[in-house]
Amino acid sequence: MSLSRLQTATDILKQRTRAYEAQAYQAHRGMALGDGSEAQPLPLGASAVDHCLDGGLACGGLHEVRSPLARDIGAAAGFALGLAARAIEADRAGRSGIVWVTDPATRVDGGGLFPAGLAQYGLDPSAMTMVEPGDLQGAMWAADEAAGCNGLAALIFQIKGNPARFDITATRRLMLRARQSGVLALTLRQSGGEEASAAATRWRVNTEMSGADDMLERGVGAMRLSLTLERNRAGRTGQWLLAWNPKDRSFDHAASNPTHKRISGANPPAHSLDRLAVSADRRDPPGPMGQVLDRRQDFGRTS
Repeated sequence: MSLSRLQTATDILKQRTRAYEAQAYQAHRGMALGDGSEAQPLPLGASAVDHCLDGGLACGGLHEVRSPLARDIGAAAGFALGLAARAIEADRAGRSGIVWVTDPATRVDGGGLFPAGLAQYGLDPSAMTMVEPGDLQGAMWAADEAAGCNGLAALIFQIKGNPARFDITATRRLMLRARQSGVLALTLRQSGGEEASAAATRWRVNTEMSGADDMLERGVGAMRLSLTLERNRAGRTGQWLLAWNPKDRSFDHAASNPTHKRISGANPPAHSLDRLAVSADRRDPPGPMGQVLDRRQDFGRTS
């Protein structure tokens, strides 16, 4: 990346973060919150998971979400976006911005964000700032800057694998910046293995087949994922099967064997989605891979 383009990207990021900080400051004053107020834990919505976390995730810190295989990045990204949406809903200080920083190595097999997928999480694409540096060093710098922005609700830093440069020292720096600002910082590790870091929790996400949508003939049901809490500073870990509930903007416990047949007269589940029907040449509903990420072979070109 040339020096002039890097300077332009730096100026844009600083301008957006200043705008987020100003917006959060005005909301903070309007609600008369004290500076010493302690951030409440962020519940996911699924009772067993929240119990394991003693109420929820700690905002103002670093958490890692990883997908062991590239094919699971859609589910992992959906889980990260669900946490970001929950952070916006729960934040009393008026934080609404999300910064998504990507390591350039993730773009080959990771795809990009799909606006219709964001809508399922109640997220406005215009509220998201996408940062796509030319190398990992620039991505790490952008993530550090975003983690220190007081006006952001969440930072999602997507990286590929286990690069040596992003070591425990780098994750500790990111954690300290997020703790100081109160930002929910998430490392989205694509095709990555277990690795020591400063993250308070580490989650492994695997894709599960979606059920049918009772509201739409041959439609696709809610995104389902297998969630494993591999590391938790509070001590307890576990494994659950969850589904995203777009109406309540929370995670629900999902059935282990979803039905793929429409049941006549049955009440629609709370997490039914209004999606396009599956094409005639596909007999089985697809999994959740295309629900968040834009896959050109599934969706065609986007404007």
